[in-house]
Amino acid sequence: MEWTADRVRQMLETNQTWLERGVLAIYARQTWDEQEAHSTHLNNGVGFNAADASYLSYIATWLLSGKKLSGSHLENTRRRMLKYAGQLARIANAKEDCIS
Repeated sequence: MEWTADRVRQMLETNQTWLERGVLAIYARQTWDEQEAHSTHLNNGVGFNAADASYLSYIATWLLSGKKLSGSHLENTRRRMLKYAGQLARIANAKEDCIS
């Protein structure tokens, strides 16, 4: 089955596990120094964009500590992650760190 950006958006909007794993999949594509600084240094179409890097890197470290999203953090993360649907579709189709 081929993942499309639209199908990924639907999963992000309706499935919290997909959302949380999606954050981690994108975070894993940040460079080590970007992860450490919670920022974006390269404009390479991979990882978080500059506007989201700080917040979504914080969310990724929260999730990596074993915690879950709730309340406004869940909704804010969902809203921000929708723009990464294409990147997540490419990840899922390549079966790299499959998020499904």
